[in-house]
Amino acid sequence: MNLKTTLFLTTLFISTVSLAGGYQLQEYSATNAGRAFAGAGIVGDDYSAIAFNPAGMTLKKTGAQLGVMAIDIHSNVHGYLEHETSHAVTKGKRGMIRSLKAIPHGFMQYAFAENWRAGLGLYVPFGLGTYYNKAWFGKTHALNSEIETIDINPSLAWKPFSWLSVGGGAIFERMEARLTNDIGPNGYSDMNADGWGHGWNAGVMIEPAKGTRFGVAYRSKVVQDIKGKHYLKHPNPAIGFKKGISSTKLVDPEHIQFTAYQELGKWGLSAMARWTRWSRFNLLSIDSTALAKVSPLATPSQVDENWRNTWTFSGGVDYHYCKNLTFRTGLAFDQGAVKNAEHRTARVPDTDRWIASVGASYMKNNWQFDLSYFHMFWHKAHVNSKANTTGDTYIKGKYETQINSVGLSVQYHF
Repeated sequence: MNLKTTLFLTTLFISTVSLAGGYQLQEYSATNAGRAFAGAGIVGDDYSAIAFNPAGMTLKKTGAQLGVMAIDIHSNVHGYLEHETSHAVTKGKRGMIRSLKAIPHGFMQYAFAENWRAGLGLYVPFGLGTYYNKAWFGKTHALNSEIETIDINPSLAWKPFSWLSVGGGAIFERMEARLTNDIGPNGYSDMNADGWGHGWNAGVMIEPAKGTRFGVAYRSKVVQDIKGKHYLKHPNPAIGFKKGISSTKLVDPEHIQFTAYQELGKWGLSAMARWTRWSRFNLLSIDSTALAKVSPLATPSQVDENWRNTWTFSGGVDYHYCKNLTFRTGLAFDQGAVKNAEHRTARVPDTDRWIASVGASYMKNNWQFDLSYFHMFWHKAHVNSKANTTGDTYIKGKYETQINSVGLSVQYHF
């Protein structure tokens, strides 16, 4: 038996699939979601610069922001299992992933001097989750998989010149993960773990002319030592129930982001390009004492992931209809980290996607209300990968996925 848990690194908190390449998330600003995250951190119309580019904190003074992104996911999986040696085919009910999740975020900052800002962000930067119907044909590959992450990000920004701002912060990240799947008739595996990691982020913003801004931001890798429990019920009654400890080391990859923003009267044009080092996710090795009780050779379990580095590109437009009301829209292309069908799994059916979005902001006195909507168009994702559990079957199929999201945030400017 080979319990290859593609889980920890690649399953999550809110969705059937991640909302950016790999298992990266960027859904921690309803304002930026309205323009498909183009110009994130340097537009200056919310407090999420703490996460996207801390140098952009100097564009606003003291204030706070709370928000939530609701994600609705529909995914159908058509296919079958094929035995590795006999090539016998096992069909069953199609796979269906239905999920409605909410991702909260919060930011606050304080202008303690004319050219200095201190801030704090709480948001979800990585994660994904898959929740299948229990009787689907690939249940021995995956049932439920989830990771919950949250970043605590204290930050500082300084504007030494009228045209230059710099900023940076520390990142303290909490991660919790769980994976379940069948392992044959009346057998199951349930693994959960948690841990803390830390890293940092930094950014630079240049404004060579009023209303023209360019930004570069970097987020470091975060190394997670995940430890927890593994409950294993073997389909062979003679082996029975086993309980043990599971552990693995995960690396949330670093990324670098380039942004631009241009004001043109009532209009604002923005752009973003982000590179993420997903090639760090090359091999996943997991230890389980529960597996060792069944077969000493079954642990550590090693999974070849062989992901690739990815790019995300987006462009957005803002229209300031009047002093109190702004409309925006955007379009983005996000490259999937999984290279091909052989490395695409039931736990991470990642592929390329397009994002189309709209949004609006309404301001009244010191309050600002932001609303956004985006639709994610996923390319059809073919899968032809070996089982995570029995090690003797391939799952062969095709994923058809659509994602809709509505975001809402409230800001208060002191």
